[in-house]
Amino acid sequence: MVAGIANAQKPFRKFQIGAESNYGVEVAATRLLRILTPTWDDLGASELYTPNYDIGRMSKNSDVATPTRTGLAGRIETDFSFEDVLLPLKAGFMAATGAEKTVGQGDYEYLFKLDPNAGDPTPTSFTAEFQLSNGTTLWPRTVTGLLVPQMEISAGIDGDVTKLSYEFFARAPNSNALAALTPPTPFTTLPVLNWKFYIDDTWAAMDILGAAPTFGGGAQAATTVRSFTWRYQGGISPALYIGAGQTDPQGFKFSKRGPELELELEWNATLNTERTKAEASPSAKRYIRLLGEGARIGTGYNKTILLQAALIYPKGGFGPLGRDADGTEVVTLRLEGVADDDTEDTEVRVINSLTAFP
Repeated sequence: MVAGIANAQKPFRKFQIGAESNYGVEVAATRLLRILTPTWDDLGASELYTPNYDIGRMSKNSDVATPTRTGLAGRIETDFSFEDVLLPLKAGFMAATGAEKTVGQGDYEYLFKLDPNAGDPTPTSFTAEFQLSNGTTLWPRTVTGLLVPQMEISAGIDGDVTKLSYEFFARAPNSNALAALTPPTPFTTLPVLNWKFYIDDTWAAMDILGAAPTFGGGAQAATTVRSFTWRYQGGISPALYIGAGQTDPQGFKFSKRGPELELELEWNATLNTERTKAEASPSAKRYIRLLGEGARIGTGYNKTILLQAALIYPKGGFGPLGRDADGTEVVTLRLEGVADDDTEDTEVRVINSLTAFP
């Protein structure tokens, strides 16, 4: 009998998380995430000071380097699910808890909505555990203080299911062992063709929350969208100061935040109307809702992801004409978030069957 080469194998990867009560205080993971493409860079936020002293040598470096910044940076690319999307939303938008929509039916809604005048978004930080293995030997890494500066949800008619990706940063890693977890249920993906698209002229016209099983929306455009990428930048970045005596993040700083939306659409009357809105002076605010739905939860609401915002066309936001897809005229639109008033700018709602996350 001859043994195989015992190097780490991709199927043995694990990425799991636990919600922290206090930033940077390690907790055991409570949920194993289903991931496709992880990037875990122990030195992603590290900086080194490499001196170049004159000491009578012609070596490329005259001395060893000194670490001046430490911390982890990473990225996850995976399938969207109504459950695991709560990680980047809670760690990159704001903290949120589930509230049952229909009494006794187990349809829990998580609402992510910040007053445009609010400062601190108060996200939830997480302990993250990542492991490589060859099936016998384990190579674990653990970080605290995981937060998400940016996330994306995307879908296109050439794909199968909606995709989710997000970037994260955290404090310096350690080699603590992972908690023993098994893949959780439920986990529900979202086919790309299960999205609905609505576009309106006012927040009130867009902001319809219908009775179970679906929220519905305002003016629906059902035959134009080929693909979209919804991106949210939470204005969250690592905080580093002289005073704490540490080289990794002490917490986070917050700045301007908001969504960006990129759409590829086939040309029709809806797009012709949009062109006049983009060319108006001043340019008109656009109110867009993307609504993705899965199976109904009991006799309550469908599993739901609702993305809606007040948006404007920035310079170059209404793309040039002249492109086609399979012979049909297409145009790419790019929009950015804007405050509608002192209470509304961006809103995300998630409905699933989880009483809590993670």
